This record gives sequence, structure tokens and C-alpha cells, in this order.
Amino acid sequence: MMLLLRGEFAAAERLILEMAQLRGGLVVHEDQMSMQIFTLRREQGRLARLQPMVSAFLQQHAAASVWRPGLMLVYLEIGQQEKARKEYEQLVRDFPAMPRDGRWHYSLVYLTEVCVALADAGRAPMMYQLMLPYAGRTIVLGTAIACCGSADRYLGLLAATMGRWPEAQAHFEAALAMNERIGARVPLAHTRHDYAAMLVARGEAGDRERAATLLRASLESAREIGMRALEERSAARLTELSGPSAPDDLTGREAEVLRLIAIGRSNADIALALSISLNTVATHVRNILAKTGCANRTEAAAYAMRRGLAPH
Repeated sequence: MMLLLRGEFAAAERLILEMAQLRGGLVVHEDQMSMQIFTLRREQGRLARLQPMVSAFLQQHAAASVWRPGLMLVYLEIGQQEKARKEYEQLVRDFPAMPRDGRWHYSLVYLTEVCVALADAGRAPMMYQLMLPYAGRTIVLGTAIACCGSADRYLGLLAATMGRWPEAQAHFEAALAMNERIGARVPLAHTRHDYAAMLVARGEAGDRERAATLLRASLESAREIGMRALEERSAARLTELSGPSAPDDLTGREAEVLRLIAIGRSNADIALALSISLNTVATHVRNILAKTGCANRTEAAAYAMRRGLAPH
């Protein structure tokens, strides 16, 4: 667990394999090894290879519901959002009533990640309240199978999904401090990426510069550790952030929203296209109108055409 937390993946894998071969008085639970391998392969960007095995396991074992939260993440990693959404919808309705047993923490963490990835602003408040008792703590899965680092990272993700920017920022700052303090290099790299994404979405003065700094740090750690999936995400966001600047101090996200306004998309369409909440879209629209001096969406669309921001 500690090696996975620190990003020492080769050493962690050696110990997992050694544990699998132990004989004698020590009983090694198969689910514990499976969870650690899952955690390792996810950080290495190799979850796609596990999807056939996880799906087959679910079909063959009646008690396999314990793996369904993990299957959602596999689907997201390989770009099958609709399958992830189907699993999510089945689980999230009954989740608050789930017994607080060994499945609780990892189900809470995984459902939170899927809720955020699917931009489910409607259920984010429920997930936030369930996660809130862990603020200021680390989250450990099972009997020290894996450690997710600071719970405030997940609270920050949920607050950002709801467009509650001050709370999101406070949680991310707390997560940065804790993960750095305890040497949790893997959660720290994720927190930097997620915090940067929140700053770009908020789009206040200085947010893009801070986001770029966080993304560069996340990218450097991901490359050094071997976190392939995070490396790709951080590099893509940094490239997007470093693109040509928009006029009138529009942020990159505001320029994206304006392009969609220019082709007649509604706020609901924009929220779906950019995977953000309706509240966040409304905030961006207000900022766009204020910065450009436009009175309404029609004028904003005309502005986009004049400035070359409308899609061709």
C-alpha cells in the first residue's frame, strides 16, 4: 500500500507477486491482491486489458457486485461512457443504504470519481455529504489494501462539479498540503491535475496561470512515476491551456462556451458537450457577456463571428 501511494510501482508489483506465492500460516485474500493489481494497472494506464476479465468475473459470480464500482472506472478509462453511466445509475440509487462494510470506502471513492466524470451535478450534493465526514483525513481501502490520499481531493472534485468554487478551492488546497506532507506522490499528482481543471473551469483572474503551474508539476510527477493515464491527461490540458489566447481576456473555457453559443447551443447542450454543470455554464455565459459587452446571446454569437471564434 505504501509503495503504491509513493509511486514506487515496480517495487509494489514485486511485493504483490511475492505475497501471492506465500504459503504457510499467512492467508492471502484474493480480493486484496486483485484490488492492488487494479490500482496499479489503473495508474499505469493499463486498465483496458482488465475489462474482459472483470466483465467475465461479474457474469460468473453472483456476489461480484463488489467489483461493479471498479468496472465503471474501466469503462471510463477505455472511453465507453454509456456503459459506465448504466452501471453508475444502477448503483448510485441504492448507494446511501449500502452497509458500511469493507465495500463502503472504495465504492464511495469510485462512485465519486464516476459522478464527477459524468458531470452529474444532480447527485454531486449527495455524494459530497457522504464524503464530508472524511474531510481532513486520508481514505484507506479495505484492510490497508490501498490508500487514496487526502479525502479533500474528492470533496474538491464534487464541489467543483456543483460550481461551488470557494469550497472546491479550499478542499484542493487542503488536499495538496496533506498529500505532500505524508509523501503521497500519486494522489498529489492527481490533486494538482484536478485542481488545475477546477481553476480553468472557474476562469477568474490568475486562474489560468496557476492552473498551468499545477499541470506542469502534475505532468512532471506522472512522467517520473510512470502514471501513463495521468500523463496523457495533464499533457492534453496543458496543451489546451497554452493555445492561442482569446480576445477580451476570455478564458479558454469561456472561448469554448462562446463557440457553442455561436452555433445556437443551449446551456443544457453546452453542459453536456463540455461535461460541466448547468450552473457552471450559466457562470461562463455571464462572464462572457460582461467581458465582451454583449447584451445577450445573439450579440455574443455575432461577436464570435467577428472575432473568428465561431466554428467553421
